[in-house]
Amino acid sequence: MTSTQQIAANRRNAKRSTGPKTACGKAKSSQNALRHGLARERDAAGLANLMIALRCGLGQQVASETLAAIARAKHDLLSARSVRQAMVADLFECPAVETVKRLKRIERYERSALAAQKRALRSLKSEHG
Repeated sequence: MTSTQQIAANRRNAKRSTGPKTACGKAKSSQNALRHGLARERDAAGLANLMIALRCGLGQQVASETLAAIARAKHDLLSARSVRQAMVADLFECPAVETVKRLKRIERYERSALAAQKRALRSLKSEHG
């Protein structure tokens, strides 16, 4: 159990660790999630083109929600794989521990995209039995 002294010390420490104070520090930390580009918004035109290609390729009537889900998942999967491929190429040119760590983090995005694709394809299958 935590003592009252420890709780007080935690509160004092929390007051000191509130993130960046300067405009430069705030601007830099705001870009942390965008380092590799996978957390950015998707390109709307690219998604629309992918949806058109999927609709033509499937050759059947598909609900637009299902089609959009498949397109988003496929786009995310292709993006994650593209980033991973570039990182592996960098690793061959200049082996670095940091690149290996970043490469492991990319796997999370790829697994998420694969799961979304699986769900979308399952819903497509259930639509057309």
